[in-house]
Order: sequence, then structure tokens, then C-alpha cells
Amino acid sequence: MRRIYYGWYVVAIATVIYTLMVGATFSAFALYVLPVSAEFGLSRADMNTAMILMNLGNAGLAPFIGRLLDRAPVKRVMLACALLMGLSFVVLSLSRSLWLSAAVLAVGLPTAYLGAGTLTMTVLLARWFTVQRGRAIALAALGMSLGSVTVTPLVGYLIEADGWRTALLISGGLVTAVLLAISLMLREQPGPGDVEPGAAVAPVGAHPAAPPTPAPVGAILRSAQFWSISLGAAMALAVGQALAITLTPLAIGGGLTTAQGASLISVMGGGSIAGGLLLAVIADKVDRISLLAVLFLLAGLLNAALLADHSYALLVGCAALLGVALGMATPAFYALLADRFGPASFGTVRGLTMPVIAAFGMVSIRLAGEVFDRTGSYDLLFSAFIVACVAAAGLIFLTRFASAAIPGEARAPA
Repeated sequence: MRRIYYGWYVVAIATVIYTLMVGATFSAFALYVLPVSAEFGLSRADMNTAMILMNLGNAGLAPFIGRLLDRAPVKRVMLACALLMGLSFVVLSLSRSLWLSAAVLAVGLPTAYLGAGTLTMTVLLARWFTVQRGRAIALAALGMSLGSVTVTPLVGYLIEADGWRTALLISGGLVTAVLLAISLMLREQPGPGDVEPGAAVAPVGAHPAAPPTPAPVGAILRSAQFWSISLGAAMALAVGQALAITLTPLAIGGGLTTAQGASLISVMGGGSIAGGLLLAVIADKVDRISLLAVLFLLAGLLNAALLADHSYALLVGCAALLGVALGMATPAFYALLADRFGPASFGTVRGLTMPVIAAFGMVSIRLAGEVFDRTGSYDLLFSAFIVACVAAAGLIFLTRFASAAIPGEARAPA
């Protein structure tokens, strides 16, 4: 009987981790807004600050944790961050101090979120896969969508049944227990007997190559490919984030019902899952640069369509296509980074891109609100986003002609 390649177990583990961590944190955040604000007497704006702190923490800490994952044993990082995850949930559930809670949201929880799961698992997937890297990352990324469908409703039930503090304790405890168990049994990289299906087999008697060392941060930041990929992806993903939070108010403000506006969120989630499944099929059969350029241009076309019409049918179609584009673009972006910079430096590179993506995302979300407040319409925003999407596609396409990602290393195919 043919042995299953261990990398596919890593994919399954990554899917479970993404499902648990995203479902219990970012996706569940909205469920805590009302009970927490009522207990502490906070406004909605104050509560939204908590989400901003988490995003800023992720962006600021990602470069350091990414570098650590390239230089230290991943298992130790995961174990430490899994314990920190549990501690963060306990402190948040017991805290009566807004400053203490803010510190946990800005430092403790983001460190655990990155080091125990989201950043760590993309690093491991890049190590375990070369030939089928795009498919592996796409399948694992489905967990991010599944978390909001499976875990978040359970968190809502706990809040309704036992209160938000108990919900934090229970959900945090379960997530931490799973993370600890996985950390202890997870293998960090392929061994001599692990050969990815379709990959070249080393000749019998050949000496194993010395493990590669991560590239210096300065060399990465001086790489033209780093900036063409990260800036192109940051611009396009920022447009996607802003559109995702704009479609529902656009629908309701245009005279549609609240139920119709809310349905766009579900349609977008379904599109994201469909996009991830589609990418799993085609990811390693198409050129990644061309795929990303097409997806970015598709986002531009969606903005053009929104300039022309705001009917419910068109909004549903835009929400579905936006979900598909986002479900495909993010995993394809990660796979392209791994191709161009190699698994040994992937943690560092992935971490360095996060502040860039976060900065563009925050600007685009703020811009969406400012444009509407000042003009009473989103038309100027959609026009600007068309230009941004074309520019993003151009930047990502220029990667094909840029110099090697890391000086002195061969470029991997995209």
C-alpha cells in the first residue's frame, strides 16, 4: 500500500488550525461587541479599536515572528505561542482593566495568532511542498472560511448561554489544547524518506544537501521582486477588503432590505470557498503571475460594474466574484512568495509583507468611509479602485522581468 505523503497531513493540520484560530478570534469578534460594550460602557467606536489593535499587532509583530520561524525550531515557537494563546484568552476573560485588555489584544493575542498558527503553517506548507505548493496552500486556506461557518456560531452559543467571559475561557481552552497536541506531533520539514509526489528523487548514494539558511533581511528588502509582489498584492487586497465592507451599506443605502444586504456577506463567503477549491485544482497548472494579474483586473472590472448599476442582482454577482477572487488571490500570493524566495526565507518574507498589506488595507478602508462622507456616493472610490487594480496587475506582471528574488540564488518558476 502506497504511503501517504506526510505533507498532506500538514495540509489537514493547517486547515484545522486556521478554522479554530480564525473562527475563535477575528470572525467571532463581532459577537463580543454588544456584551463587552454594555459591561464596560464603551461606544461602538471604542470596541472597533480592539480590532484595530489586533490588526496593528499582527502587522508589527509579523516580521519578527517570521524571521524567528526561519531561524528557530518551529515546534518550540508553536508550543510557546500555543501557551500564550491560552494565557491571552484567560486574561481577557478575567480582566477588569481596559489597558490590560488592550495590551493583550495588541501584543499577546497577535503573537500567539501568528506563532501558533497562521504564519507558522504557511511556513511549514512552503517547506513540505514544491510541485503542488499552490494546491496545498489553497486547500489549507479554506480553513479561514470554514472558521466563520463552524466555530464562530459555537462561540455565539456560548456567549448566549454562559456569558462572554465564560465563552472566552472555554473557546480559548479548547483552541489551546488542540494547538498543544498538534505542536507536539508535527514534523517540521521533510526527511530523507519524504518525497513529494511528482518531485525529483535524489540519486541513490547522494549526500543530502546542507539545509539552506534564510536570506538577510537587507537583501530581501533590496529585492525588486519583493516590492513588485508585495505592493501589487497589497493594493489589490486592500481594494478587496474595502469592497467587502462597502457592498452591504451600499445595498441598504440604495433601498434594499437589511436581509438582502446581509445576504451579500454569505454570498461572498460562499464565493471565497468556491475560489479556494478552484485554486486547489488549477494552482499548479497555471502561471501564478498571470493568474494574479487576471484576478486583480477582475477586481477592477467589479468596480466598473458598481459604477454602472447598484441593483440587487448585480450586487449578488459582484459579491460572489469578489469572494472567488479573494479566495484565490491570497493563497496564490503566498505560493508565489514561496516560489520566488524559497522555503528557507519564506517566514521572513511573509512577515515583511504583512505591514505593507496592513498599511494599504487600513488606508483603503478609511478612504471608503471618507469618500462617502464627503461626496454622498462611492462613485469616486470605485473609480480610484479601478486605477489601483490596473496598477496592481501591472506591478505583479513586472515581477516576471525583475532580477532574482534573492541575489545569488536561482529563481523558481512562478
